[in-house]
Amino acid sequence: MKKTKLFSYLAVAGFSLAGLVACGQTNGVEPGPGPNPDEGKTFNLVISGPGDEMETNKRLLDDFIAERKAMGDPNTYVFEQVDHGVDKVDSEVIDWKTGPDVYQFASDKIQELFKKGAMAKLGGQYATFVEENNSKTGVEAATFNGSLYAFPYTGDNTYYLQYDKSIFTEEDVKSVEGILAKCAEKNVRFSYPLPTGFYSMGLMFTFGADYNVETTEDGQIKSITADFDGENGIKAGKAMYKIITDKAYVETYTVAGTEDVAIAVNGTWDIGAAQTNLGENYACAPMPTVTVDGDTKSLGCFIGAKLYGVNPQASGADTDRLTAAFEVAKYLSDAHAQEVRFDERNTAPSNTTVAAMDKVQQNENIAVLSKQNEWGHAQGLVPSKAWEAPQILAQNIKEGIATLDNMAEQVKILNDSIINS
Repeated sequence: MKKTKLFSYLAVAGFSLAGLVACGQTNGVEPGPGPNPDEGKTFNLVISGPGDEMETNKRLLDDFIAERKAMGDPNTYVFEQVDHGVDKVDSEVIDWKTGPDVYQFASDKIQELFKKGAMAKLGGQYATFVEENNSKTGVEAATFNGSLYAFPYTGDNTYYLQYDKSIFTEEDVKSVEGILAKCAEKNVRFSYPLPTGFYSMGLMFTFGADYNVETTEDGQIKSITADFDGENGIKAGKAMYKIITDKAYVETYTVAGTEDVAIAVNGTWDIGAAQTNLGENYACAPMPTVTVDGDTKSLGCFIGAKLYGVNPQASGADTDRLTAAFEVAKYLSDAHAQEVRFDERNTAPSNTTVAAMDKVQQNENIAVLSKQNEWGHAQGLVPSKAWEAPQILAQNIKEGIATLDNMAEQVKILNDSIINS
């Protein structure tokens, strides 16, 4: 386990942490009487996160200590940071009993972390805090098996339109139909990598069809249901057909501004590349609407979130330490922390108050992400065949196997595949 320099701070004066523990969030551990309010306790807490975020995290932990001192907290906090990427913490931590107390993780890791017993359930004030302060997709990403298990702090692993505004107007990019019409007029192309499940599965949510995964108490998949074989799934299949069969369509992932691709569904990770290609003509917009059988909806998309989890195994029977860990995770994901992350790292907030700030809305890319959070699909526990099945549908449309006439049959194949993951 990679470690950084140990640092500690003293918070002085006031109240018992145990009194802050809300019923239901301790994974079965009951709160104790708490420390003597005149003496306090020392909490040695390990905080895990990506190496390139440690300076920001250290600054936020400084702020945590200052705030606790001002509140009259008598306890001493000793923090040790360890380096684990959000996509690796589930595999790099070997023993969660000696693992981090608080850790950052990517939303698609939630099942594995739950199965390892590394996630304390949120209840009481902590669940309310998450539900009342975060976007819909942030709350969904923090939910597993019907309960909240984490504190979201960003929702920016997604994709949206990036385009050349010297060719497309804001009105053009509001709809698939407008995009394809302008592509034909200007003889340019539209990249949207539907042969890749991250994109094509996202599209299948457009009209409201979805899957539902039920798990056992230990986090194993118990059952999968889905309704992509119904009217909403058929309309999504027809939307995919409309895009793939258009002459302007490019199936490969291509950054906007490359050769004749003037508009593309690109990921947040390629904002810089598109801006380099397009210069002052760079613009971005939420996923466009599409109209099928008289019904108009915004194209569906996956949104991956990043969250803070609290590891109950590190605290063992020490409920005061567990509560301290909850307080740290809450602080590292609150409005102040998310604003700091936006200022220092240009990170898209999941906190709705921060997302609404003028300075955030003036960042066109983050403003787009905030809009998509209204309808995007949180990337949490995804059935294994949900990546493959829409890719097959896209390929079948390309090859002429899937048509408008047999789309009901084709999406039933997709639906059956997902259910039998």
